Amino acid sequence: MADEQSTTTAEDAQVEERTFQTEVQQVLQILIHSLYTDKDVFLRELVSNASDALDKIRFQSLTDKNIVDPDADLTVEISVDATAKTLTIRDTGIGMTRDEVNANIGTIAHSGSKQFLQKLSEETDEENKLKLIGQFGVGFYSVFIIAERVVVTTRSADKEADAVIWESTGDGTYTISTTKDPAPRGTEIKIYVRSDCEEYLDAHRLESVVRRHSDFVSYPVKVAGKQANSASALWTRPRNEITAEQYTEFYQHLSGDHQEPLAWEHVAVDVPIQFYAVLFLPQQSPMELLFGQDPKVKINLHVKRVFIQDDCELLPLYLRFVRGVVDCDDLPLNVARESLQNSPVIAKIRQTLTRRVLSKIDDLANKEPAKFLTFWESFGIVLKEGVARDFDHREQVSKLLRFFSSFSAKLAADADPPEVVATEAEGDDADDKATPERTTTTAGLVALQDYIDRMKENQDVIYYVGGDNRQQVEQSPLMEPFRKHDLEVLYLTDPVDEWVVNSLQDFDGKQFQAIDAEDLDLPEDAKIEGAESGEDKERTIELVSFLKDELASRVGEVKESGRLSDSPCALVVPKGGLSQQMERLMRMSDQNFPVTKRTLEINPRHAAIRNMGELLKADRDSAELKEWSHFLVDYVLLAEGKVESPERVMAQIQKMMSVSSEAALKARDK
Repeated sequence: MADEQSTTTAEDAQVEERTFQTEVQQVLQILIHSLYTDKDVFLRELVSNASDALDKIRFQSLTDKNIVDPDADLTVEISVDATAKTLTIRDTGIGMTRDEVNANIGTIAHSGSKQFLQKLSEETDEENKLKLIGQFGVGFYSVFIIAERVVVTTRSADKEADAVIWESTGDGTYTISTTKDPAPRGTEIKIYVRSDCEEYLDAHRLESVVRRHSDFVSYPVKVAGKQANSASALWTRPRNEITAEQYTEFYQHLSGDHQEPLAWEHVAVDVPIQFYAVLFLPQQSPMELLFGQDPKVKINLHVKRVFIQDDCELLPLYLRFVRGVVDCDDLPLNVARESLQNSPVIAKIRQTLTRRVLSKIDDLANKEPAKFLTFWESFGIVLKEGVARDFDHREQVSKLLRFFSSFSAKLAADADPPEVVATEAEGDDADDKATPERTTTTAGLVALQDYIDRMKENQDVIYYVGGDNRQQVEQSPLMEPFRKHDLEVLYLTDPVDEWVVNSLQDFDGKQFQAIDAEDLDLPEDAKIEGAESGEDKERTIELVSFLKDELASRVGEVKESGRLSDSPCALVVPKGGLSQQMERLMRMSDQNFPVTKRTLEINPRHAAIRNMGELLKADRDSAELKEWSHFLVDYVLLAEGKVESPERVMAQIQKMMSVSSEAALKARDK
């Protein structure tokens, strides 16, 4: 709710003066002082809001005739008064009560408002700030791009509700009052136009803006009494009659996003059911839409061109980044929300749309890689959910998965410069705008099929390693045999990656194999023999036995490694155990989830391990030996960024520095 500063009450009007919510004040400051040149956006936003209000009253009137002005024409009227320098936009939609005005205009009624405020404060580019404003659904405030004062008069469709007047100059406060004066149903926005924006008092200019930005609005939009838009549902029109610009304008109207869509899919199906759909892939979406506590699929459902609801599950949840509209002739207009969930018609639509969206993403991957990389950066982590959630389309989703791998750097270096492609995804009217070139941080992503195509002849599995980030896994000692023998390893660095791989189990008949597993089966030519001489073997056996006792509280087992060549040791997951990433996911839902003790593998050929073995023979009770034993585990944890006792590690490192520097000085003196 808005912060209430002071209230003055008149018996007949109940006038209140209020202060805008903090987020709203920041939005207003950006809009009022913005250098943004495309001021036309304000009219698009207000007409879009009016269209939504008309959608709502049209749906309500199907079942409820006890409303204000039940026979009123559903229209948007735009008029100008050049003398008074006012622009008025009026709709006959559902209107608002006093409480609804406070909730919808005084605040950003949005569960992600804190995140929005943070993003807004961090963004320095004015145009990007305006894109954020559109994404977070606060388009009404764009009126202050041209307004020095705004007066909103609205009457709810509820016959018991009084008309409400809201007024503000955008200075951080607004007044709200209730009036008993008769008013028609709907909302009127009177804009007192700033002197530097008087071109919006020209009816011809307004007609042009409506035709350009709102032609697809399915209600008449009249300027000075003349209809300016075609008022036809875009999704029912033939694809070859719709320009790329019209698709883009429709997307922006539908989503509130000021960016252009990455791609779209226009669907028209006649049998076995009849429906139309236009679906869009955005360039990015608000994080709360993707990762909020209650994420939803935001697809508008229409029946015979009548809006029904905007959150029907017309796509699986892992495709919740898709925006669009679906219009079906085979559903009843009075369909109940509950019955939609179990409707065979909805199930068929969902199946068809899911297949078409995944095919569209696949087209981007194959034909427009720059756009696909933009898509993957924004939505790849969400798409991965489909492997576990959607058995019917698991194979289709798995072909779209991308990972970095141990070959990524080489692939990026060998690749041609990124292709620059037109921003619009379809149509003959694509202009010369282009997406920016991708950076090297996105180059080198690997598809599972690419990995399969590069596999060695004697390789039977798809190797992978999990970790917090790419740099960490690249430096893992577990990578040594794979680098030496040119075996590709997938880097699973998203928290969900191992969950995805475990759900997938195999790809093209090849099983997935974690390289941090104790029972890792390397190709014969990649295996490393153990200690060679009898003395070495005996020393290693003794050291393994000692380490088992000394590190019993920290590791589950100690054994000689058959994979390490350069590093002294590594921690691996025992057979049947969970990886570190999977354990972390489990502990997120259950803090008491038991921690798996990993197995410590030691490299008997490494000088540090040989020296520890020699010290063990000379002095089994050596304090240094015990310190080094624990440092073997800390050495691995340090690389993983998971040190259990920083104080112990720092003390050990300081001691090593002292010993090493002293030895260096002695060597120099000789």
